[in-house]
Amino acid sequence: MNLRRKLLTATALLPAWLAWGAPRAFAQRSGGPARLGYVSAIAQPDGALQMLRDGLRELGHAEGKSYVFVARFADGDFTRVPRLVQDLAAERIDVLISRGQSTQFAAAVRSRVPVVFAFSGDPVEAGFAESLRKPGRNMTGITFMALELSAKRVEVLKELLPKATRIALLSNPEHAGELSEYRVTDEAARRLGAAITRYLVRDQRELEAAYAAIQASRTDAMIVFPDALTFARRKQIAEFAARERISAMYGWTEYVESGGLISYGPALDENYKTLAVFVDKILKGTEAGSIPIEQVRKIGLTINMAAARALGVNIPQSILLRADRVIE
Repeated sequence: MNLRRKLLTATALLPAWLAWGAPRAFAQRSGGPARLGYVSAIAQPDGALQMLRDGLRELGHAEGKSYVFVARFADGDFTRVPRLVQDLAAERIDVLISRGQSTQFAAAVRSRVPVVFAFSGDPVEAGFAESLRKPGRNMTGITFMALELSAKRVEVLKELLPKATRIALLSNPEHAGELSEYRVTDEAARRLGAAITRYLVRDQRELEAAYAAIQASRTDAMIVFPDALTFARRKQIAEFAARERISAMYGWTEYVESGGLISYGPALDENYKTLAVFVDKILKGTEAGSIPIEQVRKIGLTINMAAARALGVNIPQSILLRADRVIE
C-alpha cells in the first residue's frame, strides 16, 4: 500500500480525534498527571522513549506525578500505525508524540491535541507546517533533514574513495524532501567529478529490483538516503553492500551500527531528548503551532572498521581524525 492510500486509511480511522474540537494549547487536567501519547512504528525497546524520559526529568517533570506515557508500538509493521493512533484517541491524551513516519498519520489529526514529532523528512513539504519558523498547524518538533548534510556526505565519500566516479543512490520518492536531497547530492557529485544514478525504492519489491540493477551496473560506491523504508531494512542493505563489495555512505549512525560502512548525520535516539523541550513548553501552555521546528542538533561521523576491513577499504587518517565514533 503506498503512502497516499495509507493516509486515506488513517483519515478514515480518526473520527474520535476529529470530534475533540478545534486545536488549542494544553490545559492541565485537574487531579492527575498529563497523559502523553507516544506512537512509533518500530518495536520495543525504544531508546528514543528513554531519551524523552531523561529530557523530561532534566526539565523537572516526574513520571507518574506530572505526566504518564501512553505508548503504542507497531513492531516494525507500518500498516498498524493508523489503528494505534485511533487507540490513542480513546485514551484521551493531552499531547501526541510521534516517531518517524508515524507523523504522516498524526498529521491527519485535526483535533485539539498538540502533536510533537521527530521526522526524517521535510515537514513543510509533508504538510505538517506552514514553515519551520512558524508551523501554525498544532504540530511542532524536530526534522532530521538538512540539505547541507546531503552535500557533505558526497564530499566525505569522495574523500574516502577518490577514484569513485559512478555512485548509486537509493532513495524513496515518497519521502518528503527527497527530490531536494537528490538535487543537492547530484550537484555535489558533479562538482567532484562523479555521476549519480538514482534508484527509486518505495517497497521491498523495488528494493530487490534496485539491488539487481546496481549489481549489474558495476557501481563504484553507494549512498543511501535515510527514511523509514531504508531504516527498517538497514541491515539487509548493509549485507547487500558487503556481499557486492560496495562502499556505502548512510545518513544516520544506526545504519553503521547495523553493519554499514560509514555515516554522516545524527544518531536518532540521542536527538529525541530535544523533544522534551517541546513537550515542556506545551505543558506550560504554549501552542504547538507557535513553537519553531528545529533541525537536528547533533551531527556526527561514524565509521565501522569491521565493515571497512571486510571491504578492503583503507580509511584515510584525515577521516579517522574527524570521526565522532569508530565501531571496531
